[in-house]
Amino acid sequence: MLPHPLLATTIGLLLTLNAAQAEEQPAGAPAGSAEQETASQLPALTVSASPMSGYSVPNASTATKTDTPIMETPVSVQVIPQQVLQDTQARSLPDAVNGKVSGVLGRTGGGFLYDNFVIRGFSDTSGFGTAYRNGLINRQDIYDVSNIERIEILKGPASVLYGRIEPGGMVNYVTKRPLDEPYYAIQQQIGNYHQQRTSLDLTSPVDDDHTLLYRLNAAYQNNESFRDFVASERTFIAPVVAWRPNAHFEANVELEYKRDRFQADMGIPAVGDRPAPIPIKRSLTDGPGRQFLEELLIAYDWTWRLNDNWKVTQRFHWRDWTLDHRQTLPRGLAVDNRTLDRWQHEASQKIKTQVASLDINGHFELLGTHHNLLIGIDDFRSETRSPSNFSPAPSIDIYNPIYGQIDFDSLSDNGYFYRKQRWNGIYIQDQITLGGRLHLLLGGRYDWTKSGQNFSPTSVGDAKSNRDDLTNNQFSPRAGLLYELTDALSTYASYSKSFGINNSLAADGSTFDPEQAEQYEIGLKGGWFDRRLTGSLALFELTRDNLRTADLSNPGFQVLAGKAKSTGLEFDLAGQLTDHLKLLATYAYTNVRYTRNNDGLEGNRFENAPRHQGSLWANYQLNAELNGALGVIALGKRKGDRANSFQLPGYGRVDAMISYAPRLGPSRMRLQLNIYNLLDKKYYANSGGSRWNIMPGAPRSILGSVRFEF
Repeated sequence: MLPHPLLATTIGLLLTLNAAQAEEQPAGAPAGSAEQETASQLPALTVSASPMSGYSVPNASTATKTDTPIMETPVSVQVIPQQVLQDTQARSLPDAVNGKVSGVLGRTGGGFLYDNFVIRGFSDTSGFGTAYRNGLINRQDIYDVSNIERIEILKGPASVLYGRIEPGGMVNYVTKRPLDEPYYAIQQQIGNYHQQRTSLDLTSPVDDDHTLLYRLNAAYQNNESFRDFVASERTFIAPVVAWRPNAHFEANVELEYKRDRFQADMGIPAVGDRPAPIPIKRSLTDGPGRQFLEELLIAYDWTWRLNDNWKVTQRFHWRDWTLDHRQTLPRGLAVDNRTLDRWQHEASQKIKTQVASLDINGHFELLGTHHNLLIGIDDFRSETRSPSNFSPAPSIDIYNPIYGQIDFDSLSDNGYFYRKQRWNGIYIQDQITLGGRLHLLLGGRYDWTKSGQNFSPTSVGDAKSNRDDLTNNQFSPRAGLLYELTDALSTYASYSKSFGINNSLAADGSTFDPEQAEQYEIGLKGGWFDRRLTGSLALFELTRDNLRTADLSNPGFQVLAGKAKSTGLEFDLAGQLTDHLKLLATYAYTNVRYTRNNDGLEGNRFENAPRHQGSLWANYQLNAELNGALGVIALGKRKGDRANSFQLPGYGRVDAMISYAPRLGPSRMRLQLNIYNLLDKKYYANSGGSRWNIMPGAPRSILGSVRFEF
């Protein structure tokens, strides 16, 4: 049952702010006036080339692939701007998201070799990840934040614009672009657990006419951890060149190179229905395990503005991703609840992806209504090759571990994996404004997908030639309606469907139909004090169908008989409350369960999905140079696996920040100190979905930085 007192309080807060705004704001052009319509129709590139300041952002592109005011968008979309990333000194993409947006949790460690997100109770189970880069799927990765300008989070099914995607939503990060004015920054970060990171941000026009511009982001970090034997080293470089020969055309060419050397953290096991009572620093990894991750990305995009109303945009990403790793994996706790059985694993995984999209976007008037029309196509191709070895490894006593028993050099490849996928889609969307205040969103997409994968004991080539390809076609609709009750308050309702690929065969050899998802959502959106403060309230029901579950008539096979449902409430408030006080406040109630299942999971909650979660971050600007902030992130208890065999306790974590930014002539220096888990509370951040991969949260951590801007 939804928390009705909280719902009433939240609606009351939104209405109170609306009344305050009405009293403060002088009479002006009403919503939907010619002045406002002109502003919303100005052609704009999806990826902004200028930095944003403050905690509130008026527009977002992820929900519609058009630069649309959030107050006119009938779906849930939140933006984490650059100022928030700087104030919290976000060290990873999950770190950047946690505590900033309701109903979203970022996960690292606990067996994950890539960043992972839980959105509206559902996490990525496909291996593709839920992170997108400038609107294009980004596959699985461990992302660097150096060249991220802002993060946009769309909640709910998004297949209508993005094809095969997890139904909970998506995390789309927008990269930094060259600026029209020279800007140079260097930053050094140092923290406990031997954290060290140096980063550069350089941008300038190349010529006097500003037709050729560049930006370079680079970083080097070398960190240890509160966990034994866990460390990481990274080199990252991301140049981008922009060409703007005239007011009608712009092209950007990007390159990203990232090299990681790290020790994957497998976490700790559960004993009974709780995490094992062992020191949180204790690692049960063994041997000279290590992971080398190397990635090269080449991307371009161009926009041609045919006139003031129509434009064409094309985007392309090519990515070469290689992971060579040796690691020790847990595989079960013996009946004595202290002897951990393990695997030793060695693999070389190579993934090549190619993604492209072409969009035509235009504004026009028809029969007294304003239309913002989008027509697009996209193409995704991916190939994975992975020779590997799994062998039993010596067990370890979790209470009295003896290390040094693993011999990776004795391993040889005994398994080969190959996967090839291609998805194509065509979509159309129309954003219709009627009478100035009523906004209608209609869209549909048709997808063609083909995917095949196979294991072989002999070679990758054998796995490739003997794979079975599965084909699916799918239509995904979306509709939404938003009405601006006042200049500062809107109400909306929306409906959407999405699909996912089921990569397996039934007992009769037939291919499975795609997984389906369907969502209904209603909500309120507010924008006060010239949009310096924004808020939203959403109620949703999200259902997943065609989930694979055991075939009771054919043991060892599966059927599409599973179903799950997530219902919830989400509240977000962000922006400038006074001239000195900025804040972020979030709350989410999420009830996500299996409603039909043949594996004994019916009625079980999904893992890592707390029923209640919330956060508050308040930033006070004492003067032009001195700034301080205090925040709290709180999560309720969570189930650790889908069998609900154990749970992670709830926790509250307090963070703090202070910064001093004096001017040094034409330049500025910023000294900043962030303290995470200020009260040094013991907590468990997440699980890897099994009883053997629980990730402890970090004790009190300190990160200081000095930044020079020229």
